[in-house]
Amino acid sequence: MEHALKSKKFSFTLQWLLSVVCAIAVANLYYDQVLLSDIMKDFNIQPNQSGLILTVTQAGYTLGLLFIVPLGDRFNRRNLILLSLLLSAFWLVMMTLASSFFLLLVFGFCLGFSTVSAQLIIPFVSSNLQSEKKGKIIGRLLTGIFLGVLLGRVFGGWIGQLFNWETVHWVAACILLIFACYLFVKLPDDQTQKQPSYKKIIQSLIPLLKEEPVLKEAIVFGVAAFAAFNIFWIPLTFILNGAPYHFESGIIGMFGIIGIAGAITAGFTGQLSDSLHAQMWNIVALLLMIFSFVVLGIGWNHLYLLIAVTFLLDVGSRMNMSINQGRIYQLAPENHSRLNSLYMVGYYFGGSIGSGIGSLSFHLGQVLGVVISGCLFLGFAIFYFWLSKKNSNFSKKKIGYYYR
Repeated sequence: MEHALKSKKFSFTLQWLLSVVCAIAVANLYYDQVLLSDIMKDFNIQPNQSGLILTVTQAGYTLGLLFIVPLGDRFNRRNLILLSLLLSAFWLVMMTLASSFFLLLVFGFCLGFSTVSAQLIIPFVSSNLQSEKKGKIIGRLLTGIFLGVLLGRVFGGWIGQLFNWETVHWVAACILLIFACYLFVKLPDDQTQKQPSYKKIIQSLIPLLKEEPVLKEAIVFGVAAFAAFNIFWIPLTFILNGAPYHFESGIIGMFGIIGIAGAITAGFTGQLSDSLHAQMWNIVALLLMIFSFVVLGIGWNHLYLLIAVTFLLDVGSRMNMSINQGRIYQLAPENHSRLNSLYMVGYYFGGSIGSGIGSLSFHLGQVLGVVISGCLFLGFAIFYFWLSKKNSNFSKKKIGYYYR
């Protein structure tokens, strides 16, 4: 009876609406990615400085994941989701009112810190839904998150070109408020058992990281992949804005549509996390990303090759992400909020580093600098995998010799 009641609370319609909310929330982090040229002109800053807005936004998001998402194990996640949506709308508007680039960075950091509703929704649904199709439903929410990247780029690019970057923020804020009102009425209560102390929850994060080797490996893979992803996407705006393309923000944003391949890929690659060879599939994803950077270095000035690079990089990145999270959600359910928090902190920490390195590497070494930077990050993750595998095999041989 309880099983049926919990399943009914998350109807098929509500599941898809929550996927849409995940997409809209995540899009907050990507609107300005295709609007950097416009922001740069408005505040009269250099190209290498413009990447700071994405760096601080993702740094804020990383800290939000670290300090706000674990609150879901202590307080009602329903209320936290609604508060996150309202604060995100507020900071989007404040960015349009910034009188200096410094204030824009401060408000951007606050936007990132409050934009954690998607990462609150997933453990909220996972812990309140008792269903044999839980994995499929979580996959649906993850698809929403991946499509949020697409939404941010395409919506931000076209609205920015038709009007200006401030209009993008105002429209996004209004949409967030509408969905917050809807969820206030429709979202069920959080009925999971809560931890008595937020302090103990935070203190348990480091021991949890030490106890779960799967989590550590997923974080390394995630950091490398998202750093490389942003190392490509930040300079892509400048590449397409300059010779030989001279594209405006609307066309640049259309490159985000290529990312739908990655979102669709995530729908079935998440099943690979159930495989005995899940680690190797992660390596395949990372190697695919390295290959895309090699192609970028060879043919960045050919549009069809640049489209192919964008396609391959998105597929590799989303494949890596979905396998990582699939493996993590197979660990202890009572730790899901904290496990998700730790993984996403690492993931977006990598993203914030990649945003800064992307603009800097392009400024210093143009496309070659981007290729080298991306390959170094991805190569590090593969080296970590090889080293941990080698140490694991050595330990097994040592134990076998001891018992011989």
